Amino acid sequence: MNNLSRILPRRLKAVTPDQRGITGLETAIVLIAFVVVSSVFAFAALSTGLFSSDKAKETIQAGLAETRGSMELKGSVVLTSSVSGTAGTVSDIAFQVSNAAGGEAIDLTPGQTLIKYTDELQSKMFVTTAGFTASGLGSADSDSLLERGEVYELKLIDLESSFGSGTDTLTSKLGVSTTFNLEVIPPRGAVLFIERTTPVFLDDIMSLD
Repeated sequence: MNNLSRILPRRLKAVTPDQRGITGLETAIVLIAFVVVSSVFAFAALSTGLFSSDKAKETIQAGLAETRGSMELKGSVVLTSSVSGTAGTVSDIAFQVSNAAGGEAIDLTPGQTLIKYTDELQSKMFVTTAGFTASGLGSADSDSLLERGEVYELKLIDLESSFGSGTDTLTSKLGVSTTFNLEVIPPRGAVLFIERTTPVFLDDIMSLD
């Protein structure tokens, strides 16, 4: 009987499978799954961070390009009138610009740069050499690129002799006591905004500060 009691547990242990190997395998599978899921989340977080960094970099670069491509007004706005007096009308509007930040060149070629004219009666676009000219002054070269240290003159021309509903012309003459706005719109960079008011009496040539 004693021998039977010693032999029986050993026989039962022999026919009962050892669970330790299975438990270890399950643990390994769980750990592998955890590592894979963690890697996926880490990759997603890293990708999101890199994307955000790239967008921030693009925004900063765009802001710098906008600043470096800005113009500023140099001097006065000069009006030319072929008819003077209280009934006078403006024929040309001229003003000088320079590179505000001394940075990237700005293409002032008509068509690349646009000028928008607005007063209480009209809003017109000047987009070709029929409407305005861009001329380098002093040491500026003639490539129509406003570069560091250069000054260019922009001039709206033939304002009192050419009228129409299209671009490069006014639909009504610019006379006395009229407030007008000019927006110089470059291909890149900030828009230069100019506002002036014509006096009650127009001379042949007048300077508006």
